Amino acid sequence: MKGVARTLLIVDDDTLFGEALRSELSSDELDVVLASTCAEAVRSCHECPPDIVLLDQRLPDGSGAALCPTILAANERAKIVFATALPSFENALEAVRAGAVDYVSKPCELEQIRMIVSRCLRLLDLERAESRESRRRETEARTTSLVGEEGGLSDVARLVELAAGSDVPVLLTGETGTGKSLVARAIHYRSSRRQGEFVSLNCAALPESLIEAELFGYEKGAFTGASASREGLFELAERGTLFLDEIGDMPPVLQGRLLTVLEDRLVRRVGGRAARRVDFRIMAATNVDVTQAVSEHRLRQDLFYRLDVLRIDVLPLRRRRDDIPALVRHFLSGIPGVLAAPPMGEDEIGRLKAHDWPGNIRELRNVLERAALLRRPGEPLRPSAFLPAEASRPEPESRPGVFTLVEVEARTIRDAVAGAGGNLTRAAQLLGVSVSTLRRKLTPEERRASRSN
Repeated sequence: MKGVARTLLIVDDDTLFGEALRSELSSDELDVVLASTCAEAVRSCHECPPDIVLLDQRLPDGSGAALCPTILAANERAKIVFATALPSFENALEAVRAGAVDYVSKPCELEQIRMIVSRCLRLLDLERAESRESRRRETEARTTSLVGEEGGLSDVARLVELAAGSDVPVLLTGETGTGKSLVARAIHYRSSRRQGEFVSLNCAALPESLIEAELFGYEKGAFTGASASREGLFELAERGTLFLDEIGDMPPVLQGRLLTVLEDRLVRRVGGRAARRVDFRIMAATNVDVTQAVSEHRLRQDLFYRLDVLRIDVLPLRRRRDDIPALVRHFLSGIPGVLAAPPMGEDEIGRLKAHDWPGNIRELRNVLERAALLRRPGEPLRPSAFLPAEASRPEPESRPGVFTLVEVEARTIRDAVAGAGGNLTRAAQLLGVSVSTLRRKLTPEERRASRSN
C-alpha cells in the first residue's frame, strides 16, 4: 500500500521552468503544483498545504520572502527552498531569516533541484518519525502510573520515587503478572533518563544462542545470516534504561559478560573488534526466590550483588486485595465506552476481591477486557462471570484417567529428565526447549537432583 503523496509547490513566473520541473519530478510519491504569482501561491497554500516549496525571490506581485508566513501558517513543517537569479549574501540571509532551509542560484541544474527535493523529503520523514516517537513516549509516560491503596502498591510507589531520583541498579522481585515491568517503566519515566529509550528484554523468551546477539549486537558477517551490522540493546538503551526481565534465566556465560559491561561500561559487538562506551541504567526482574537462585548457581552471586542495590518486592494481587477497586477503575478508564455503562455494584467488586488471581494484575486486566468486549448494551459490567468456578471444579483424584495440562507437562518433563539420566541438556533436546526454560519449569528438588547426576 502506497503512502500519501507529498506536495511540492513551485512558485516561479518562468512557466517553462516550472513545467519542465513538474514533468521531471512528478511521481506517485510527489505531486507538483505550479504558481506564477504570490496570489496563486496563497490560493494553493489554502487549497493544499505544501510540504516543499521552491520559491523565487522576485515575483510579479511581490517578494518570495513575504510569502513565507503564509506558507508556514498552512504547514509549519514545510521546507522552503529559495531560488534567485541575483545571488548575494544579503539575499541568502534574508531567505534564512524568512524560514528557508536551502538556497539555490539560477540558472540551476535539474539534478541539483532533484537532490534538494530528495533531501527535503528525507528531512520530512525524519521529523515525522521523531514526532511519532515523541508522542509515543508522552503517551507511555502518561499511562505508566502506579495504582493502589494503602498497604498495596502505595508502598511500591514510595520506592519508585526514591529510585527515580537516583541512577542505581534496581532489582524487582515478585510473581509473574504482578506488574514488575510496569514498575520499571514508572521509574524510567520519572527519572532524569525519561527522554532516552526504555529497552526491555525477556531473558526467558529467547533461545540462548540469540540473547548474546540481542544484547551486544553484531557486525556484518559475524555469523550466517548477519548480512548487515546491527546495534544491540546495550547501545539502543544509550542515555536510557535497559530492563532485563527474568534475569535468572540468562545463561551463566552471558551473566558474566553482563557483569563486565556493568563494571566498565564497554560493549563489543559479536564479531567486532572495537569496544563502544555505553551509558545506560540497568534494572532487572525475576519471579523466583533470588536467594535460592544464587544458592543453586542459576544467578551469579557477584551479578546479584551488582543488581541488588535497591530491591522492590511487588506483592501478588491476592495479598493486596484492597487495590482491586482502584485497579479496576484504572483499567476500565482505558477501554472506550465502558465508563458509560451502568456502574458495577459492591457485590461484583466483592466477588473480584474474593478471587485469588493466580495470574495477578495481568489476569485481572484480561478478565475486565473480556467482560467489556462481551457486555450487552445497557447491562452493567460483570467480570466475575468470567472467573473460573474454582469451588465446583473436581479435584484431580476424582477424575481417574484425566489430567490437567499442568499435570501432563510436569509428567512429561519428569519422564524426559529421567530418560536423560538427569542430564538437563539432553532432556531439553528431547523436549525441544532451551535448558533455561526447562530449568525454570523444574521444582527446586528436581533441579538439585539433576545436578547430582
